[in-house]
Amino acid sequence: MNDPIEHGNAPAPTPSVASLIEAVLLISSRPVSLTTFLSIMALPEADIRAAIGELKGRYSPKSSGIVLREVAGGYQLATNPACAAAVERFREEARPGPLSGAAHEVLACVLYLGPLTRAGINAARGVNSDAVVRNLLDRNLLVEVGRDRESAGAPALLDITEDFLVAAGARSRDDFPALEALVDPEEITRIRERVSGGPDESPAQASYGGSE
Repeated sequence: MNDPIEHGNAPAPTPSVASLIEAVLLISSRPVSLTTFLSIMALPEADIRAAIGELKGRYSPKSSGIVLREVAGGYQLATNPACAAAVERFREEARPGPLSGAAHEVLACVLYLGPLTRAGINAARGVNSDAVVRNLLDRNLLVEVGRDRESAGAPALLDITEDFLVAAGARSRDDFPALEALVDPEEITRIRERVSGGPDESPAQASYGGSE
């Protein structure tokens, strides 16, 4: 056959103006103004307004769980208010559960002794904490901040995150009580020795001993 166009190489269809606007609204967390649409699309205002009208019909509150709202000087895709009960139930189901006591212990260890490796956390608590650490990483309360080059395999160093500070209502580590005000000094020494593997602190731990 002499067909010059192979099926796998057929050009993609040109998206409509409504499709372009829909794509922009989908990724925007804020209302998008008509001026912005005119700027990014370089099309006549009449075409933009017609496309917005098409989307309003497509996202009718009578037939769609999503509506096109005109708010704060722009346009935004939002959930249909009629679906609010289902949306709120989903939010309740999807909301992370409260932190366990073990999670609070891990965060306290990293807050006052960190950055720490997973092995350091295990040593500080005296139990395997790998599952708890994974959960805290998933929740963005802990984050990898580097490597412990002094240890075999250069394991990752973990530290608290900005999200943790926000949740705690703190600006920095300095807003937390001094470790010495919470734990007996002899116990602090024993924990630090377990973490470091000896009577001396490692450099990583020496600079994060909590507020003085």
